[in-house]
Amino acid sequence: MGWKRYVQVGLLAAWVIALVGYFGPWVGRQAAALAWNAYDLFDLLRLLPEIETGALSVNLQTLRLPLVGLAVLLPMLLVDGRSVWRIGGAFVGAGLALATLPPYPEIVSAWRTPGWCVPFWWGVGAMLAAGIAIWAAPRLGRYRPWLLLAWLAVTTLPAAATFARLLPALRTLHAAPIGPGWGFWVCMGGLGCVAVLLWIQGLTTPFRPSDQRLSD
Repeated sequence: MGWKRYVQVGLLAAWVIALVGYFGPWVGRQAAALAWNAYDLFDLLRLLPEIETGALSVNLQTLRLPLVGLAVLLPMLLVDGRSVWRIGGAFVGAGLALATLPPYPEIVSAWRTPGWCVPFWWGVGAMLAAGIAIWAAPRLGRYRPWLLLAWLAVTTLPAAATFARLLPALRTLHAAPIGPGWGFWVCMGGLGCVAVLLWIQGLTTPFRPSDQRLSD
């Protein structure tokens, strides 16, 4: 197994780790009710007094962005695999994107309802992108790792920044020292490993004539 194969396996392993961390507890306390993951936080933290009164202005929708990012990332990482893996990755990615859509009955009118329209179109766009990735990813050539790095930044950093701004409000609400749970650190660590491996992949991918045609 060549070193490029090791990088590919490492990317997929880091992707799995990030996904496990996303659904692990981001708010960690001994009380099971407070072991909220990032998926739960989007719905639960809208009830915080600071958010309801407007004293704390944050975009809770960004907490779903890492899942949107992982949904599109998987079929991109499987682009060099067999057809069954590429198609399977696209279906898994589309399933993850589907999970970010608003629940019923909100989804019926979510496409035009304030507060729901943004996650609705994020989810729909990610589902389409997961399918298109089978066709588009091979045509990105040496630019693929760098584009995926940019995609990671766009879907990871806003969620981390939003979560950091929410922690003081959570500490005030529960009058207790609340910090990031292991899920947050595992998710960010997994995404960080993906970013490092993509950076290595980008630096070591040779230039091909097809890349020149892509840039023209």
